[in-house]
Amino acid sequence: MKIDETLSAEFGIQPMGQTEVITKTGEVINDSTNKIQDDFDVTRGNLRILLQQGQEALQKSLDVAMQSEHPRAFEVVGNLMKQLADINQQLLDLHQQKQKLDTPKEGSRKEVTNNNVIFTGSTAELNKLIKNMSKGE
Repeated sequence: MKIDETLSAEFGIQPMGQTEVITKTGEVINDSTNKIQDDFDVTRGNLRILLQQGQEALQKSLDVAMQSEHPRAFEVVGNLMKQLADINQQLLDLHQQKQKLDTPKEGSRKEVTNNNVIFTGSTAELNKLIKNMSKGE
């Protein structure tokens, strides 16, 4: 049972559920604990939309450049191609950054080994055990 549900039951109130934030553009953002994944999804979606619209614009610009044979039109096509290549690189970089965030670092995982020994006995028995252990060295 989640802590929100436990507290709601304890105080006899309804749980709030997920909180939503609505931006000026009308986008609904859930206030979830997995904000990195949410941001990744939004960013990835935006980059993919930019790529799709950019490819459509590139095709239309290329048609205009071919029909007009104007040097400026070909310059625009070249710039648009470069921008689309940059967006593709940003999309790949986004995946690499997400992968780095998802994989734990080698040094951050620490394995703890506890070797606890409990001795039950009198102090005389403990002294005798220590003497026997020191003789064994």
